Amino acid sequence: MLTHNFNLKLFVFPFLFTSLIGYTQIIYNWQNSKEGWVSGGGCTLTAQADAMAMRSFNTTPVMRSGNLQADLGIDATDYNKVEITLKNPTSTSANANARLFVYPPGSNTAFCYFNFLVDTSMTGYATYTIHLDSTPTNGIYSGPVARFGLRGPWGVANGDTIYWKQMVISNTNIVVDTVDVTFKLNMANVTDPFTTPELNGTFNSWCGNCNPMSLSPQNDIWEVTLPFVSGDTIEYKFSADDWSIQETNDPTGDCTNGNANFTNRLLVIPDVDTTLIPVCWGSCDTCTSVSSNFQHKIKDVLIYPNPTDGLITIQSDDMIDKIIIRDIFGKTVFMGEKAQKNILINLSNFKSNVYCLSYLINEEWESEYIVIQH
Repeated sequence: MLTHNFNLKLFVFPFLFTSLIGYTQIIYNWQNSKEGWVSGGGCTLTAQADAMAMRSFNTTPVMRSGNLQADLGIDATDYNKVEITLKNPTSTSANANARLFVYPPGSNTAFCYFNFLVDTSMTGYATYTIHLDSTPTNGIYSGPVARFGLRGPWGVANGDTIYWKQMVISNTNIVVDTVDVTFKLNMANVTDPFTTPELNGTFNSWCGNCNPMSLSPQNDIWEVTLPFVSGDTIEYKFSADDWSIQETNDPTGDCTNGNANFTNRLLVIPDVDTTLIPVCWGSCDTCTSVSSNFQHKIKDVLIYPNPTDGLITIQSDDMIDKIIIRDIFGKTVFMGEKAQKNILINLSNFKSNVYCLSYLINEEWESEYIVIQH
């Protein structure tokens, strides 16, 4: 069952995995689709809203992450940990070992597998960790890895169902520097009833309510902060209450991917921690304009005039070491690194819109919104 039009393009692949933070994690998420998983014998698979339901008809049901043509294209040395989230409502009298299989390209014969003991008679989900750099139950964890397989707990009975929610494959030895991006959303113009807005995108497998937003001290402004790798490109959109409502964006907008069928917001992750400008639901722009005759002073820094038709002055009691200006969806459009206390910037070639001006003083970054009005 497919419930969200943005996700339709994902299902043309024989498998689906998404990178959460750069190349350090592979995430299989079973929401609303089998996502390429096929029965390896002893079971039937049914996609449910929050998990893959594996209904067994023998004691060793197995499913695999795709057919023989599916290939992750990774090596065993790339990853050393697997975390599996499942629910096992069965009450088998046998030793309830589940099993993780690792397959080479083009083969249904695993080159190794790991047994892991799971709970029984479960009413909720639990996460189990398999350390791939430990000794496998059978075989050697080495060489190209094309697919993974999962076997239900040993001894399940005919008709028993196990629910697989998520599998995360990662490398704990890789340290990746990330930046924090704060997304801000103005819900003032939303007429549909809602409780909690949320952020969904390629970084969380469009999972629904995984990244809920919190109401900020500003009226109608909701926000959430997440880590990303600088330079990564993400697609995202705002929804509310686990996709009860979702925004409709303009494919010609500056902040979108230009795809008329699956219009999502597009963002290239900047190289420093960034707070994005509050945008209006379903728009690349802010909901309200900033009052004219406005100048702002923060930490002995004066920025004026704001709004401006092009020329803007920045004055500081301390030396300003660096200035970065980003547009409404985080792209750097201006950078200055000449240390000065008084700076005049010509922004007359910028389009009318809201921009984020960040400046570095005494090794500390501060940011302020500026408005260009032609």
